[in-house]
Amino acid sequence: MKTGWVKDNDKWYYLDGSADGSMKTGWFQEDNQWYYLDANQGGAMVTGQVTIGGQQESFDENGHWISVNKYVAEAKKYLGVPYVWGGATPSGFDCSGFISYVYKVARQDAAGFYNSAQKISNPQPGDLVFFKNTYKNGISHIGIVVGDGRMIHAGDKGIEYSNLNSSYNQQHFAGYGRLK
Repeated sequence: MKTGWVKDNDKWYYLDGSADGSMKTGWFQEDNQWYYLDANQGGAMVTGQVTIGGQQESFDENGHWISVNKYVAEAKKYLGVPYVWGGATPSGFDCSGFISYVYKVARQDAAGFYNSAQKISNPQPGDLVFFKNTYKNGISHIGIVVGDGRMIHAGDKGIEYSNLNSSYNQQHFAGYGRLK
């Protein structure tokens, strides 16, 4: 019996090689990549955003699981980098340039990220947090949720941690989002 990936009707499945020819379902790791094979879809590999066990998960177009914590780990590498208006490199970041660099997505301002993000109410580490009316009207600042009531962002002093529950952040809080 064959073991490995097979494609059928534009969906990928993993045959486990057992005598009955069954397909794997659930979480599956191969070559240091995690996949989720959805039993509700006959064992098809998932892509995009899916809820698994009450938790929102992300998978790229190849079915590789994208851990949001990888964004937190990447963001932490730049702690202490100075704030530079319009900056989007490790020599200096502004808030949206920092997000663009860490997530490796096209540059846009905080309002653009807000408009393109999926709005969520239960943020996980690696999700985005948005603020309004900080230096201009509307969505004007963005950070990355790290957990424990904190975010990492390009603040006045550069890339730093801030308390999401500070009076200033609570006053300007606009919501949470996840990049699609």
